[in-house]
Amino acid sequence: MKKLVLALTAMAALTAPALAADMAPRYAKAPVAVAPAVSWTGCWISGGGGYGISRTNRDSRDVLAPNGINVLNATSGSDGWLATAGVGCDYQFSGRWVVGAFVDGTYSDIKGDHAWRVFGPAETFVGENKMDWSWAVGGRIGYLVNPSFLTYFNAGYTQAHTDAYNLQRIVAPFSASGLTVPGQTFDGFFIGSGFEYQLDFLPGLFVKTEGRAAWYDRKDSRLSCTAVVAGTACTAAALGTDPHGNIDSRKMVTYIAKTELVYRFNWGGPVVAKY
Repeated sequence: MKKLVLALTAMAALTAPALAADMAPRYAKAPVAVAPAVSWTGCWISGGGGYGISRTNRDSRDVLAPNGINVLNATSGSDGWLATAGVGCDYQFSGRWVVGAFVDGTYSDIKGDHAWRVFGPAETFVGENKMDWSWAVGGRIGYLVNPSFLTYFNAGYTQAHTDAYNLQRIVAPFSASGLTVPGQTFDGFFIGSGFEYQLDFLPGLFVKTEGRAAWYDRKDSRLSCTAVVAGTACTAAALGTDPHGNIDSRKMVTYIAKTELVYRFNWGGPVVAKY
């Protein structure tokens, strides 16, 4: 009996390594993948379009002392489409924050009829005022709601230009007056807000939508005679001068909404997200 037990023990010791060799090895589970996110650090270009409205406040006074007020707080408005393009650079920090700087330019057709009360002929005239271009430089700060969606605020300096336009009589005989309102460039500042979102179908392509308000400094202008018109003060001798002695002071406010496609040059693949 003792010999049988020893034989069985020896056999078990010899067969155990062979059985262990035939067993399948155990593998460790792969680590869970971390969600990728595009880096917002880098430079970009953009282009798009939108819609704008403007409001112009006008005062009018005599050019000679005591500079009596002829018109006070006359207000008129304009509206129309716009096309815009811009360039800028951003820097992402602390995970979810983005700060950047940019410059953009806008071609616009924001226009509307503006009435002028001209003292001298004691008539009211009307002409179509148009803001044809503007540009802005500024900075923005934003917060990433998720790795692909940025909300932001921006602010900075801006200039806008209004075209020269001719004035027409608004009572019979509804004819040209010979008077022209000169074109002007206004300086001001703007604030805005918007959001920007990464598109899935093309790496580096984003879309952004923004609203912006701009306030411009008050600026004086004087009418001029650009054509000789019978029965008016715009005679041959008056060409290029102000025949009525009015100084008009204009102050403009604009509001625009625009949507643009943005291409980021720095997009080179995903980085580890920290969300």
